[in-house]
Amino acid sequence: MLLIAPLPRTTSRLQSLALLVLPHGGQAVARRNAWAGMSADAAIARERRQAESALAAADVRAYARGTRRTSTGA
Repeated sequence: MLLIAPLPRTTSRLQSLALLVLPHGGQAVARRNAWAGMSADAAIARERRQAESALAAADVRAYARGTRRTSTGA
């Protein structure tokens, strides 16, 4: 004979299990994810600034040599 636990009791047990796996309702995981996202954004911004700086320096060097490329535009 198959015994099925009432739905509210099963739901309560699943919620308890979820809180055991993700303490504080997953707040620690959310904070870790937020920190990882901020760190990734900061790295991308730093790389963008470095690339812009390198392009500007290359443009200055090319202008000084008289070999600066001009856009043809449309």
